[in-house]
Amino acid sequence: MEASPTQVINFFNGFKQSVIPLFQRPYEWAQKNWQTLWDDVFERYEADSKVEHFLGAIVTSPAKSVPVGVSKFLVIDGQQRLTTLAILLCAIRDSLPAEAKPERNRIGRHYLVNEDYEGWDHFKLLPTQPDRAGFDALVRNGEPVPSRMRDAYEFFVARISEKDSEGNQIDPVRLLETVEHRLMVVSINLGDTDDPYLIFESLNFKGSPLTQADLVRNYFLMRFRVDEQQAIYDTLWLPMQERLGDHITEFMRVHLMQDGEEVSKSEVYSVLKRRLQELESPGIRDELLRMHDMSQLYLRLVEPSRESDIALRKRLERLTKFEVATSYPFLVKAYTRYRLGKISATTLDAFMEIIESYAVRRFFCEVPTNQLKRIYLGLAKAYIDQDPAWLSSQLSSGAHGRRWPKDDEFKAAWRNFAVYFRRDRCRLVLEALETAHKHKEPADCKDATIEHVLPQSMETWWSTHLGDNADITHEQAAHTIGNLTLTAYNPELSNSSFPEKQKLFAGSHISLNAYFAKAQSWRKAEIVERADSLFDLALRLWPRPEGTSA
Repeated sequence: MEASPTQVINFFNGFKQSVIPLFQRPYEWAQKNWQTLWDDVFERYEADSKVEHFLGAIVTSPAKSVPVGVSKFLVIDGQQRLTTLAILLCAIRDSLPAEAKPERNRIGRHYLVNEDYEGWDHFKLLPTQPDRAGFDALVRNGEPVPSRMRDAYEFFVARISEKDSEGNQIDPVRLLETVEHRLMVVSINLGDTDDPYLIFESLNFKGSPLTQADLVRNYFLMRFRVDEQQAIYDTLWLPMQERLGDHITEFMRVHLMQDGEEVSKSEVYSVLKRRLQELESPGIRDELLRMHDMSQLYLRLVEPSRESDIALRKRLERLTKFEVATSYPFLVKAYTRYRLGKISATTLDAFMEIIESYAVRRFFCEVPTNQLKRIYLGLAKAYIDQDPAWLSSQLSSGAHGRRWPKDDEFKAAWRNFAVYFRRDRCRLVLEALETAHKHKEPADCKDATIEHVLPQSMETWWSTHLGDNADITHEQAAHTIGNLTLTAYNPELSNSSFPEKQKLFAGSHISLNAYFAKAQSWRKAEIVERADSLFDLALRLWPRPEGTSA
């Protein structure tokens, strides 16, 4: 790293180019920033002494580029100042009188462009892609393009047309000389042994911290030549970013954990950099391509509607609602093998069924979830193309906090667990039970709500009906699966008596409600009996291999 004071005009001298990297922010300085810079420049313009003014530091790094053309330097820090100074030079050029031809040529043919080069190499400063059209128009004096840069240009033209503190018209020639000789910066140029990624990261934590995805994007792009970055960004990174939106950082984390390594949310960038630092550009491209392709599969996990296979989509919808994100490292790996034709859709569906059963049984039995991350990381690491029996064997061999509850434990919890207090999952279970009836004309449950047959608040009828220990019965049974159903008649049912509720249930299109027609009463015994009836469906929906560890 070399640091030295220099006149800022030196960044516009010689056959070279300062490149604002693709991943940098677009030009965003506003009037308060332009005014501050103008005040600094104008103060030197009016001063009698030759005292110089320091504008701060500009950090650059040699850019990877083709061996022909101008020398390119990435602007790691200071892009807003350099861009604004280039705009100021445009404004000074266009404010010069006709007789100031040498000064006009000096700006137009020396400071702003590399005269003997074409294409993007023509420009001394190359802004990031969204700003290039507007900057091109300013430098070439072309048709104005509405932009923040155009606003800055018009601001400086207006200031130059004003008078100084003594009432004299501002002299653009003298103003140019002020910019050329009185404005200084500390130029910090990184060497081959410096880590531009680390420096970029630390510098950009001055403002809003970059996300892990931002840092990963920047790392990938800086590993390619400047002339390759646009194509890489357009074809591989941007589609992935637009596809995943806010899910992109978590996707990268899941991608990195497929090998079994636990990666925290704050470690995504550092882990990826560690894994890729020895690779050359072709290897970096291959890794980014893998991430790009895998992101399409990950999106199906978080947005199941993207899956075209109906059976897989329905399975994914249930899994997504049941919040099994800890299983994603394994599922993404299995999904990838499916898309490559290594396993069938039936096998993938069976994997998802096993994971769903594992989640549902553990939920009812209130098994702590703190072991799940390690369990699925181990499965992801071990998985190649094994069949569902392998996954069942792996999960059913766990004990204690890693266990997959057996039928007897599941049944006891099924009867007694107050599932209603986890309403999203309660609804999911009820919807799955409804679907399991396999009605030829299934009811649409989207407008249905969870109904307590024994109401949440007991009226006199229910207290009398339950008899002795009514409060205890209510406390123990009201929120269990045996007492719950789905209905669109919730307001009408309310705290009605059981016979009144039976009349409304009789007209229901939801199969779950057909059960109540045969009931003569609705006390603790009937609630447990219905739970046992539903448990037969639950065993079909969420099976577990028997004869293995508890």
